[in-house]
Amino acid sequence: MASVNLKKEQIRTGRIIGTNHMDRVKENDTRSHSNKNINPELSSGNFHVGCNSFKEAMDKAEKRLKEVDKVLPPKRLKKDRIEVLLVNIPCPREITEQGKTKEFFDKVNDCMKEYFGEKNWHGMEIHVDEVHGYYDRNKHEQCMSLEHAHGVATPFVEGKGVNAKGFMTKANLSRATQVIDEMCLKEFGISYRTYADPQHKSIEELKSETNIARNEMQKVIDTQNKVIDTNRDTILKQTDKMAENQMEIMEQDEIIQDMRSENRSLQTANENLKMENESLRTALDSKTKDFETAKSKCSQYFNEMKKLKSNISKLLKSQEIELVNLQNLTKNNADLQNLISNEQNRIEDARDYLELDNADDFDFER
Repeated sequence: MASVNLKKEQIRTGRIIGTNHMDRVKENDTRSHSNKNINPELSSGNFHVGCNSFKEAMDKAEKRLKEVDKVLPPKRLKKDRIEVLLVNIPCPREITEQGKTKEFFDKVNDCMKEYFGEKNWHGMEIHVDEVHGYYDRNKHEQCMSLEHAHGVATPFVEGKGVNAKGFMTKANLSRATQVIDEMCLKEFGISYRTYADPQHKSIEELKSETNIARNEMQKVIDTQNKVIDTNRDTILKQTDKMAENQMEIMEQDEIIQDMRSENRSLQTANENLKMENESLRTALDSKTKDFETAKSKCSQYFNEMKKLKSNISKLLKSQEIELVNLQNLTKNNADLQNLISNEQNRIEDARDYLELDNADDFDFER
């Protein structure tokens, strides 16, 4: 989010800053600013809270210095004595986007009165015409500045008077952001803290660092440009080679696509073969069952044929015996037929004899 930054100054240098940089609230401001990021068209949107001008705030700071020094004079007056604090207070981007910048700084003014003491807080000037990009060397990235206030305060320490060293302790510096953070959570529902170590850098210091970083970056860019110019031919050759490689990759990709298509066809054919194989396996199982059934029946038939063959063999043996008997009977019958034939021949001969003798009344057969 944001954090409060305090910068130690003398009244004299504070007034110089005010003359050159502050009280930019009019469109017809003809001063020439070294800060090129100021947008004069937005300067009329700048405003003051707690004072009518930055000059008035510095006058109040000088008056407070004299009042305190009368009561608690410094033990040793130095030429570079810190007499005033210039307070930089950025406005969180979320609040700016909600159009509540004025409301925010009104609340901040109350916070600063509480933090510094009402007599030691002299007001602030809010700049909305100075939003610009800068390079953060700690984050190593480009950032956008925020709408911000330049406040004026006296570093008063109870019992010590105006004492910047005694006022700017680590705990006290952290509390400056803490009081605004508490207010933001209560009034706007957001946190103000950055949770980063305070850098206490002014806008000018940030811009200076940005310029340094920009110059360093430009040197790097110039060096890189020289390297690019030196290696341009190599880069072009590599580009041509890359183009060739790209063409080869495209050709290989087409081959791969064809192979994938063929692979899909083979997978489909394989699935069909699996289905056909399963069908054949089912048919084979059925035929195997039929074969086992037929085999069982054949076994039964074979056993029956063995029995039949045995019976036939017995019948054949019986027939052979009957045939022998028949043959014997046939032989005997032939002998008998010969005997009968002979007897018939004798009878015929006797009949013929009788007929020759006219022995009609003789009945030979009788």
